[in-house]
Amino acid sequence: MDKVKLACTSSDGCESQSKTQVDAPADLQDQIRELLCTTLSDTSIMVMQEKLLNMQRSSYYLVIQQEDLIPTTNDQQSIPPLSKTTLWSLIDLGRLQRTVAVARTQVKVLLSLLGLLFQDIISGSQELEAFAVKYNEALKDSDAAASAQQRLQQVHHHVRDFERRIIWNPMPLNLQNQLMSNTAHSPVPRLPASMVLMRPVIFNRDGSKVTHSSVDLCWHLTGEQFPELDQVFKIEVQRFHPAVNEHCQLAKATCQSYSIQVTNLLSDKYYQFSVKRVDAVNLVYGPWSDTLILKTLDVSK
Repeated sequence: MDKVKLACTSSDGCESQSKTQVDAPADLQDQIRELLCTTLSDTSIMVMQEKLLNMQRSSYYLVIQQEDLIPTTNDQQSIPPLSKTTLWSLIDLGRLQRTVAVARTQVKVLLSLLGLLFQDIISGSQELEAFAVKYNEALKDSDAAASAQQRLQQVHHHVRDFERRIIWNPMPLNLQNQLMSNTAHSPVPRLPASMVLMRPVIFNRDGSKVTHSSVDLCWHLTGEQFPELDQVFKIEVQRFHPAVNEHCQLAKATCQSYSIQVTNLLSDKYYQFSVKRVDAVNLVYGPWSDTLILKTLDVSK
């Protein structure tokens, strides 16, 4: 995604906004300048863009809050805690697949909506900036001024909507059907479920080491300060021919750490490596994988 940078409509506009506290802008031009210098400043736009990119690259998983299990009958007897393995073994696979399909659609709709909101925020701010530059001339056209005022309110609304949805984690999920099959011997609990967002996996470019026959790879999760435990990753290795853009599949592996060494490579050859979270039964949506192309050293040199 291309980075978008927006400037204030005047060189001293932002400085005056930061130095002077005002209760409300005196006119439409001031309102537009305030928006461009605060909510839609260069830094704010880049932060919004990074949040959107993070959500687009994240993996989404279905989770069940067992502590909130509620019997579906009038018998309000508490249900003893179950292990995670036991709980998932009781879930009907067909019902789970239908639930995951519904949840996947919900994620795709949300990501599409966020993308549209972001693009409309950018285009709206550009329109407002152009109006502010020609403010005195534009005021002669009452329709243009009214349109700009309406666009200003629309941009504010879209920014609030974007920020409200971008931090939606965990995401509530309204189940259309029970995940457990009915039994004649025991009440079937309703399973409160939601989706959690797991951060994207990114290669550490500077941490990779290459020899004539091996490559040391390492990666991290975006925004993390400390590695998350119990994470499993999938690594794929392909020989890559950049001149003809061809790939030759070589190997796949899973890894429970944040690094791996790939050996038995040919010298002076290009290889493409990819890393992603390993698929799981409760994975709803997670197409993102990071790729890295490296060339092994020439053994003759």
